[in-house]
Amino acid sequence: MTFEIIFVLLALLGMVVALALDKMRPGMVLFSVVVLFLCAGILTPKEMLEGFSNKGMITVAMLFLVSEGIRQVIKKLLPQGKTTVFKAQLRMLPTISFISAFLNNTPVVVIFAPIIKRWAESVKLPATKFLIPLSYVTILGGICTLIGTSTNLVVHGMILE
Repeated sequence: MTFEIIFVLLALLGMVVALALDKMRPGMVLFSVVVLFLCAGILTPKEMLEGFSNKGMITVAMLFLVSEGIRQVIKKLLPQGKTTVFKAQLRMLPTISFISAFLNNTPVVVIFAPIIKRWAESVKLPATKFLIPLSYVTILGGICTLIGTSTNLVVHGMILE
């Protein structure tokens, strides 16, 4: 095995561990690995920039921006003091359902699950009382519009055919 192969394997292993430990934001972890590859000479600056010019990559970057905006909104909705499970659910679930109507419901759950889990730990409430309702309200919001769920998109495509 060459140095480059070993270096890439170790970097990818470190990246997976960093993502699993959830100490940094995923975008920062991934960008750090790309910069590490650039510094080690595994990627050239041209190759790195070509990856960022891909339409799919630009779409993912835009979704990161949208998710950061959503993250800021939900942080304002989550009560920071002592609260009950019911009051917290009543405060956040309608907003999440509304957001799910305009974004696909799977990414909404992926965005909100870790936020709600950390928040529940910080206010000493069981996270399990929020995660299943989170799933239910995203499904409810998703079925209200065409873009909310993958199923609606598939059925729409079949109807058009």
